[in-house]
Amino acid sequence: MTKLPDNPELLKLYRDGFSDKEIAVQFDVTVQAVNLRLQQMGIKRAPFRTVAKEILEAAWPSIETRRGEFIHLNRARDLYAFLRRQLRDPALTKNQRTAAERFERLIREHNAVLDLQPGMPGGPWVLLPREPSDGHMVIRWPEDRELPAEELRAALDLPDED
Repeated sequence: MTKLPDNPELLKLYRDGFSDKEIAVQFDVTVQAVNLRLQQMGIKRAPFRTVAKEILEAAWPSIETRRGEFIHLNRARDLYAFLRRQLRDPALTKNQRTAAERFERLIREHNAVLDLQPGMPGGPWVLLPREPSDGHMVIRWPEDRELPAEELRAALDLPDED
């Protein structure tokens, strides 16, 4: 078995978007060896998934909204895929890219935003007519919640149409 490269080179490959599997094949090592070394270097795994969850948590804290009970529903999964796509997550699968596109199309076609309204008729994930205060966001941001920092805030926006 070939040895993994030094940490700076491994970090460069990781940041260039190579998967653990691709790196393992390149150096003839196991995926687990790559994963372990990245963990030892302090690399946060699945950073895009983590950031997407943090954005949703900032809008609808699970402890208050029970959002975790509704994440298996299609609109929630599609929103999550949309956020990851907006964050440029290279690990999105074809199905997840399709889900992100489906979510964007739904929002555009209905000129709407998505809101979490547990316990409401038609809930918990409800499409609401877009209001001027929504701007280009795809969700109705709760008035009592602070918006995320600009780079994360941009993940909530509909991309410009080509």
